[in-house]
Amino acid sequence: MAKLVSRVGKNDLIGNVAGTAELTKENAKKVINAVLEGIFSILKQSGKLHLVNFGTFTVKKTKERQGINPKTQEPITIPAGFRMGFKVSKSWKEGMKPRKQEQVPEKTKAAAKKVTKPPAKGKKK
Repeated sequence: MAKLVSRVGKNDLIGNVAGTAELTKENAKKVINAVLEGIFSILKQSGKLHLVNFGTFTVKKTKERQGINPKTQEPITIPAGFRMGFKVSKSWKEGMKPRKQEQVPEKTKAAAKKVTKPPAKGKKK
């Protein structure tokens, strides 16, 4: 079974792209930074970027709201701002299913097969 990596960073992505595209790491870094900058500028202009067969990035406004300071338990006002959203495309989601099944431990797979359906509501035996 493949070892799970808990954290992958930008340098790992740069190395992967450099190897796949047969670029130097320096050129791959320039390409990745250009792509990220392009995504940022388009989101800044229009608030939405749809990449076919990858996903959709969105920027959403948040309202000012009340919160609690976890340290002091005092109420605070959280200012209005923006949130980034991303929704993965159906093709990528489907592509990740085999990988997800590989990562499930064997005991869980066996337990999942033994799960029985609960009786339908409203029907009595």
